[in-house]
Amino acid sequence: MKYQKISNSFLVLLLLSIMSCGGNDNKEETASKTKSSSEETKIVPVEVMVVSKQYIEATIPFTGVLAPSRSVDIISEISGKVQKINKKLGQSVSTKDILAVIDDEVPFNQFQQAQAQKLSADNGLKIAQLNLESDKILFENDDISKIAYENSALTVKNAEANQLSAIANLSLLEKNYNNTRIKSPISGIISRKYIELGTMINIGMPIYRVIDLSSLKIGIGISQDMVNFVKIGSQANVQISALNNKSFSGEVRYISPQADEQTGTFKAEIYVPNTQKMEIRAGMTASVELTISNKGKQLSVPNYALVTKNGDQYIYKINGNIAELHKIETGQSLGSRTIVNSGLADGDSVVVVGMKNLGERTSVFMETVN
Repeated sequence: MKYQKISNSFLVLLLLSIMSCGGNDNKEETASKTKSSSEETKIVPVEVMVVSKQYIEATIPFTGVLAPSRSVDIISEISGKVQKINKKLGQSVSTKDILAVIDDEVPFNQFQQAQAQKLSADNGLKIAQLNLESDKILFENDDISKIAYENSALTVKNAEANQLSAIANLSLLEKNYNNTRIKSPISGIISRKYIELGTMINIGMPIYRVIDLSSLKIGIGISQDMVNFVKIGSQANVQISALNNKSFSGEVRYISPQADEQTGTFKAEIYVPNTQKMEIRAGMTASVELTISNKGKQLSVPNYALVTKNGDQYIYKINGNIAELHKIETGQSLGSRTIVNSGLADGDSVVVVGMKNLGERTSVFMETVN
């Protein structure tokens, strides 16, 4: 009888234990369902945006120093003493203006002698040609020998050679004489003057520097991931600190086809037209905002709409009144937007504000933004 009571007590305890375990499983399942249900029934206010394919524009910031669009160092091509100075520092010049004159007495005399030699060679050739014509008639009438006729023909050839030599010598000495007039090859402003009146100069010595400030250029280095978004004609906003951050319009006119070996960037040049008052000076520092754009229309989202998990990118897409977390494949980021390659369709609505309060599926109260 005692044994039977113990057995009955054991069975009661075992039954209660089994019921207790089953109850816990049901509670966990119920709690999970309740959590999922409450996540959907909880209404979270969010802001959404309808995405569509569009051209994307962004800006890249740079800092650079303004340089003349053209700068030419004028080098002496003749030796001599500076005889006259026509232009001073800071003066404007036009193409072929005479900036200075080197003593031209000797070059001028040599040039005149060469002119006389050329004239003498021309006359010598004419006389030789006339003699040849006369000797030809005499030879045909057997009045002179064949040797005499051939000598006349040889005299003409020698006269032609003398004429060519005189022409070459005249051209050289004329160039030397012209080189005593130091001329500007471009229109611009004199920024450097290396001579004074009476200075002895040699061939190859710098005399002036002329810069063209009608427009200026800024050299920048574009990274490899951005260079394909920049093209000739791309626009830029240029602010110059020395001019109270006044803004000017710029344009890309050169992009290097090869990356710099040291920096790995592609050199580009932005040109900025100067004002009528020539306010912009070479050497001023400028801040540049270069406008870039993608090729063709593409889907994109604001960077702040992206949710990153374990290195992957997600977006909250609206399905009815539910915000659902979707994985997407992203492409290039341009400024404040990122291109979406897959996982999003034209016309989809995505959450752009309020993502922190959302689970994988959450009921939302939506306000649409542009």
